Amino acid sequence: MGLSNGFETELWSGYNHSIAQKITQVLQQQLQQIGIRTKITLLEAGQRVEKVESWQDPATAPLRLYYIGWSSSTGEADWAIRPLLGSESWPPKLFNTAYYKNERVDSAIKGALLTTDKTEKAKFYREAQETIYKDAPWVPLVTEKLLSAKSKKLSGVYTMPDGSFNFTEIDLK
Repeated sequence: MGLSNGFETELWSGYNHSIAQKITQVLQQQLQQIGIRTKITLLEAGQRVEKVESWQDPATAPLRLYYIGWSSSTGEADWAIRPLLGSESWPPKLFNTAYYKNERVDSAIKGALLTTDKTEKAKFYREAQETIYKDAPWVPLVTEKLLSAKSKKLSGVYTMPDGSFNFTEIDLK
């Protein structure tokens, strides 16, 4: 199983922290088992913008394998799909670094944005997600489980959908 002669490539991480280092090392080991030899490069924010997020033309984009995460900071389906998989979201405008394009997905995104009916929105986003799943422009790896704790003496602290915290109304009694 695997590629008989294999090939070499680079695996870029959009992050340079220890979790990204560990994940890319596991990916490197798994890819090696099927004949893909990878050099890992952990990008700093400026490098990520230069090497990944600034290339409008997929034919000249240097990106081959890329590890990155995303969280819909709004908690809504639109911000989970449109910036990453809408065809109008290719770099440098947004973050569709897979340069994925599917008219059915684009039409579903547009339909969802044009209605306020929750049932209709859900139907459109389901269609987009099912199409994306079948096309597989990505390989989803992991969903982080975020843990937080709170004291009864503390109020006004809210955990946001992306795992960050809102402290604008914080009060310690």
